[in-house]
Amino acid sequence: MLYCPKAMAFASTDALHDFIEQHPFGCLVSQPFFCSHLPWLLKRQQGEQGVLYGHLARQNPHTTTLDGQQVLINFTGPHAYISPGWYQSKLAVPTWNYAVAHVQGKAQLLEPEETLAVLEEQVAWYESEPAALAKMPAQYREQLAQAIVGIRVPIEQLAGKLKLGQQRSAADQQGVFAALQQSSSPQAQALAALMASWQLGVG
Repeated sequence: MLYCPKAMAFASTDALHDFIEQHPFGCLVSQPFFCSHLPWLLKRQQGEQGVLYGHLARQNPHTTTLDGQQVLINFTGPHAYISPGWYQSKLAVPTWNYAVAHVQGKAQLLEPEETLAVLEEQVAWYESEPAALAKMPAQYREQLAQAIVGIRVPIEQLAGKLKLGQQRSAADQQGVFAALQQSSSPQAQALAALMASWQLGVG
């Protein structure tokens, strides 16, 4: 499902779950090749490795092919170009560092009542402003729910990769961290923060 040297693997299922919750916008891919980009809600305690919930527009062609099909969902975290000039090593080449998680499982389309319940849970998870919730009264949400189809994906396989320069020397990691942290790019700064959370390059 994903090429990942052992040194770059996530430490645990919990770490992968954390990553998915922090980066919940995932790309759903099925055969014949078709993709839908969706926000997902993870329920960690369901199933053996968790269950993902989302919804599709009813007019999305995916709704006619997904039910019962094996799918792949990709979650992408921060990523950035890494210059060889940031390393202390005399020999180096440019690369791209990143973090990703991949989920594989069998998609299940939901009935309208289940779809509405998933929609309400997603709104409750992402929305923290009461004023915003007031703009979505129950009757209005029920009308909107008729235009979408809920989807459930029990996780059968879960994998991830943290390509953060773990194989480099401490000095090289520090050079990369410093350059990313000083960058004007939000992605680069987010990658530096991820490195810091794994104690890479922080001295």
